Amino acid sequence: TFTQEERDHIEEVFHPMGANPSSKPLTHRDLSHTSQTAARLLQALAGWFNNPRDREIAKKIINKAEELAPTGGNVLDRHFTLSEKMVIYYRERETSPEAMEKAIQACREQIATAPEAAKAFLKEYPWQALPAHAGYEQLRIILDKQGDFDEAIKLCEQAKSQGWTDDWDKQIETLKKRRARVK
Repeated sequence: TFTQEERDHIEEVFHPMGANPSSKPLTHRDLSHTSQTAARLLQALAGWFNNPRDREIAKKIINKAEELAPTGGNVLDRHFTLSEKMVIYYRERETSPEAMEKAIQACREQIATAPEAAKAFLKEYPWQALPAHAGYEQLRIILDKQGDFDEAIKLCEQAKSQGWTDDWDKQIETLKKRRARVK
């Protein structure tokens, strides 16, 4: 997937906390001790390259993570992979309509699996409330900016009903005020 130059750059950039700065943890180390799945490792790795210079590398990595976290597979792998994909593509929204569409698609896919992801979160972390949901949050922001207040309100209500953490009542109230000003 990567050119030799890209592979060298990835090794140069990726140095997780506690790793020897001169080491090459992706290719010269046994990663069998990690509890992460391959998809989650790649999802986390993609974040290291989500900057203007390296975004094409981030896209290649997140696309592979998505391939390893298919619909119907591990729902939390899919959830976190879609979250990172959304962030990567959303950063290019101003320069690429295609990137904005991919970000929206990632939001919608993550939202579609939200009920299943909620069950998985509560099973894995029964002592905690559900976390914030990046797909709901990001799509709400996008819809708000597009002036689609009705859909944004429905989205907030849906997220709230599923128990995802956020100040959904405040978001709904803000959206209703914006909708009233436009009408």
